[in-house]
Amino acid sequence: MLLVPKAKNLPKAKSSLSVGLCPCGSGRRFADCCGVYLSGGSQALGAPTPEALMRSRYSAYACGDDAYVLATWAPETRPSRLFEPGEARPKWMKLKVLGHSTAADGQSGEVHFRAVARTAHSKWKSIRIFAEMRKGIGSMFLVKCSAPEDEPQCGESLDEVCR
Repeated sequence: MLLVPKAKNLPKAKSSLSVGLCPCGSGRRFADCCGVYLSGGSQALGAPTPEALMRSRYSAYACGDDAYVLATWAPETRPSRLFEPGEARPKWMKLKVLGHSTAADGQSGEVHFRAVARTAHSKWKSIRIFAEMRKGIGSMFLVKCSAPEDEPQCGESLDEVCR
């Protein structure tokens, strides 16, 4: 079981976001949106739907909250770490939810999304993902992600990757 750090141990990015808009693109304040689910939030690890989980995981990547990303990954598919030591992290710039569904019983669902980042080498990177989630104890968990093979993932300009 992964422990979720208390709010005082969170990266500076999260505390400065609490007054601004949420990175997930919802148009809501971070503190009223994904901030409630991230480590140290009032409903930590409590994303109730597949879409809420995907948005909160994107925000966690954008804020550097690795503990949340790992804690919301199903144990059977969770990696031991997100990045190799010294590996440059992308700067996440935009999330667009392209579609989502939840099973009638609310126990599973899928989200189709596109995320855009800027790499350490100033290249734009776009990923389009189909993510499968399932309900665990009190929250949704990411089970599996897959990306279409026919889509270019990198480009020189934001326009190239956001088509």
